[in-house]
Amino acid sequence: MDKTTLVLVMAGLLVLFIALVFIYVWIGRSKKETAVNVEEVVTFETICSVINSTSSSNVQLNRAVATIIEHYGQISDFGAYGGLLEKLCIHPATDSKVILRFQKALIAANPKYKEQIEKALKVGLAGRDKK
Repeated sequence: MDKTTLVLVMAGLLVLFIALVFIYVWIGRSKKETAVNVEEVVTFETICSVINSTSSSNVQLNRAVATIIEHYGQISDFGAYGGLLEKLCIHPATDSKVILRFQKALIAANPKYKEQIEKALKVGLAGRDKK
């Protein structure tokens, strides 16, 4: 093979490589854009189902508690929140930081329900000891 043919083959391979990299990057960007555009609708019921599910991980519990604190911090029906606090206490993947953060945020946002929140916490922790 002479030098001219070798240079042309190398240049052709370089152009092919650049085109393949461009296509790979372009496909990767379009997948990310579609993933960002699809937003999951988060309702109070979906968050409750995460806490009520025993298969939820600690990360999911932390995310659920953060969402409740951020979007649903004001208590209108204490029965739902008391039940969530009790379920959170006895959940197998929970830890004390999540429980205390949830309790403190609820008390800070709803000081008139302080006794009820603390009572629900005691009931939940008592249920944790039984397990």
